[in-house]
Formats: sequence, structure tokens, C-alpha cells
Amino acid sequence: MSIRLAGVEDAAALDHFFQQLDRETRFMLYEAGERPSDIEGQRQRLDVMQSSQNQRLWLLDLGQELQGFAVMIGGGLQRNRHCALVVMGLRQSAQGQGWGERLLKTLIAAAPGCGISRLELGVMAHNEVAHGLYRKCGFVDEGLRRRAYRLGDDEVDEISMGLLLPSDR
Repeated sequence: MSIRLAGVEDAAALDHFFQQLDRETRFMLYEAGERPSDIEGQRQRLDVMQSSQNQRLWLLDLGQELQGFAVMIGGGLQRNRHCALVVMGLRQSAQGQGWGERLLKTLIAAAPGCGISRLELGVMAHNEVAHGLYRKCGFVDEGLRRRAYRLGDDEVDEISMGLLLPSDR
């Protein structure tokens, strides 16, 4: 397996990966079948991301099949350009092997070079594995969004987390 930056040529594989991930986990925002399949839209988003200074998408690649991703989406305005939202996910077959930590550490290491000095994310409160990973990599709890999600009949809280990085300023 390898971790690499995504390019526009990954649009179809990424679209397929997200459809698989949505079927495997209840920890992502999209439910199975809810995310539209849109390869051209994916290609356009990847193109915009490649030309942006503060956005990057890393892929966990196992030969011919993607197994994970970590994305950093920086703000688009002067006042929040230094902040980036982090979203990541792994297929079940890649979990428990340290790949999530490697993906996240790759993102964290690259962030200052992209002008990012603050990373932020949200994690479902019952996702103890991900919450532990984020804390292990330096993120701290900053707040609680009560009943932020509905999973079937259950309402789930989200923990807001942040990580301050060295600044160029």
C-alpha cells in the first residue's frame, strides 16, 4: 500500500471508493446510496483542489483499489485561509493496521507548507477508535455538538476537535 496525493486521473476510482465506503461504515456523513455518483464532478473537484494552495487529498492505494483517504479543505477567505477542515475514512480491509495514523500524519506534516496553521474536524462521539487516533495525533476536544446526527432512530453527538500547528507568521 502507498499514500499519495490524488490527481484528476483518480476521479473514477475515487467515485467507486466513496460508494464502497458509504456501504461499509456508519461513521461518515453519507448513508449508503445517498452520495450521487458523478465522475465528471469528482474530476472537477480534484482539478480545483490541485490548483488550490490550501487543499489536498491523499489516497491510500492498494495497487488497483483505493482503501482510504484524508482530505484537507482550507478556507477560501483571507480570515480563514489558515484553517482547514479534515475528513478521512478507511475501508474495513485497511483498518487496524496503522494506515489511518499514517494518512493523518502525512496530512499534518504537509499542512504548514500549504499555509495551514489550524486543523479542525468533527468525530461522532461513539466512534472511540477515530477519537483516540485524533487525540494520539495531537488534536484536542474543543466542543460538543449535541444530537448532530441521526443514525436510524438514534441521535448522535459530535465532538469538535482542533490542532494548532506552527505558523509562518
